[in-house]
Amino acid sequence: MDDSRPVGDELIDGQFRPERMNALADGIFAVVLTLLVLELKLPETDESILTLIRDDVRVFVAWLISFLVLARFWLVHHAVTARLQVCRIGTLVLNFGVLGTVSLLPFSADLLGTERVSEPWSTIVFAVNVGLISLSLGLLARHALRERGPLHSAQSRTVLSGHRSHHLYVLPAVALASALLAFVHPYVAVGLLVAEFLVAAAWGGWRVRAPSHLVRNPAPPALEGSP
Repeated sequence: MDDSRPVGDELIDGQFRPERMNALADGIFAVVLTLLVLELKLPETDESILTLIRDDVRVFVAWLISFLVLARFWLVHHAVTARLQVCRIGTLVLNFGVLGTVSLLPFSADLLGTERVSEPWSTIVFAVNVGLISLSLGLLARHALRERGPLHSAQSRTVLSGHRSHHLYVLPAVALASALLAFVHPYVAVGLLVAEFLVAAAWGGWRVRAPSHLVRNPAPPALEGSP
């Protein structure tokens, strides 16, 4: 009997298919996106809508920042898990770590929107939340990088290495700096997080559009009859 044949979701030696893990992650991200937009409420008063929006503009700004944060982290999570052939118990544990920190985002975004940015602790909680999401994603990327399999091409390993380094070291350091800076200049602290995301997006877009000569081209096939 061939013991390598899958039985249900299990493959062999505690390995599982990643489809259900990714489905759960997509569902959690979708729920968090929904919870973020539910925070956009206007008080029931006789004032005009434009006046109410102006008075609560920080709530809309917090929603926009949080939406971009969540969209960026979903893209990273997808880029990492798309390169996983199988899931082990450790993979599932790390993935739940990502989902746990992501599920806190509506709470930290609500603090950032309902409290004044000048009140530093709202910014600190949000920055710490972003740093924890980044750390959990960095650990997941490191785990995926250590896996061995035919899908791990040189390009895949380069992508995973980039996500591991950036989300395990760079972004947590930026989040920590933002949390400390919130005690002195809260608006600058929020701006630091936004600037990091803009730079990361620009860098990612440049890598996608990188000229072909920056990538090592494979040798052309030999012509028929050539030595």
